[in-house]
Amino acid sequence: VWQRTDADAERRRRAGLLRTALDGGTDAPETLHRLGLRDEAMVVLALTLVDAAPAAPDRISADRVSPALLAAERKRVADAFAVHLAFAHPRAVTGLIGDVAYGVLPSGDDESAVRLATEFLTRVRSAQQPVVGIGRVARDGAELARSRSGADRALRVLRAASGSHRAGPVVRFDDVHAEALLLELPVPAKDLPSGAIARLAAYDEEHQSALVDTLRAWLDAFGDVAAASAAMYVHTNTFRYRLRRVTEVGLIDLDDPDARFAAMLQLRLLALAADR
Repeated sequence: VWQRTDADAERRRRAGLLRTALDGGTDAPETLHRLGLRDEAMVVLALTLVDAAPAAPDRISADRVSPALLAAERKRVADAFAVHLAFAHPRAVTGLIGDVAYGVLPSGDDESAVRLATEFLTRVRSAQQPVVGIGRVARDGAELARSRSGADRALRVLRAASGSHRAGPVVRFDDVHAEALLLELPVPAKDLPSGAIARLAAYDEEHQSALVDTLRAWLDAFGDVAAASAAMYVHTNTFRYRLRRVTEVGLIDLDDPDARFAAMLQLRLLALAADR
């Protein structure tokens, strides 16, 4: 019990130091020195557990796990994460802050961080789904807070996309910058959908049609009717007819770049809202 208490106290002490270093500020340089880090290039990794995918029967949803068991599982995975990073680099620092395990890897290459995180997730076993967000490379200690912010924003995208696997279990902030910006837009859910998308959605619901999907496929294919019709498994003539109905029902001018951008933006926001 004494050994466990001492280990927990040391773990909390280092997590507190790591929090100070990641927050930046005047105390950050001294804190980095106390953690054994130098004023060098570093990458922040952020790991958390999200609800397991419905398609994975061997995983257990967090909704059915008690808070105590979930906290113990976070601690176990965080400890394994610390061992993995320490094996890769002797001066790597990790700490569990809230429900996120942060790791600081001395490296000027975020690809090595992606590789290490991917290797860890292939080895760790958990009833939950571990995901890792990776921030941009910090050239020195002064940029560490910016790298942490990027890791947090990448993690937010992973949380929103849990169960869909579109983003993958490990992502760099630079690879999901657009999705992160969309999640940060101050658009209330009650305002979606609106305009042309709302008219198309209402028509689809009443007539069991697929005009919204038709517009989405056309936009995703950059206006290539052949590619869009193949994605929807319909004949090109059928797709052209549906696209004509999109313009008639939605009252949208697909030749207008602003109208196309507005429709694409709203469809992406709806997809993100559906994933949450």
